[in-house]
Parts: sequence; structure tokens; C-alpha cells
Amino acid sequence: MTQEIKPCPFCGDTVVDVEEGSSFRWRVAICRSCGAQAGEVRRQTLGEGTNDEWDAAARIAALAEWNTRHTHP
Repeated sequence: MTQEIKPCPFCGDTVVDVEEGSSFRWRVAICRSCGAQAGEVRRQTLGEGTNDEWDAAARIAALAEWNTRHTHP
């Protein structure tokens, strides 16, 4: 299953990378063209699961944050 990526609200590009955020515990989605960023999401670092599973879940959460668009009333 491929997660749909909304276009960047600033430049319209759909190439978005998920990278390490402010520390190894955080991930952030970043537009490759203009550098726009969504909010950071926390990556699990302890508990059940593997590093690969935690990375995959953090990627999904970061892209979901990227796809969030605020609407004005």
C-alpha cells in the first residue's frame, strides 16, 4: 500500500522526504524542492517491535502530518 502524498502547499511539488528531525527520536516530512516542513512526529525508541517497524510507523505518521491541511472558517 502506497500512502498518498498531497502536493506542497507552497511550490506544488509532490516529492517529499522523511528525515530525522531535531533529534534521533523525531521525524519530519520535507519538500525536496522548496524545503517546506510539516510538524515533527515522535519515533518509538523502546518497547515492542524492531527498529525497521518503528521507522516505518514514524514515516507513515510524518507523511500523515504532511498531508494535514488547516482550513480557515
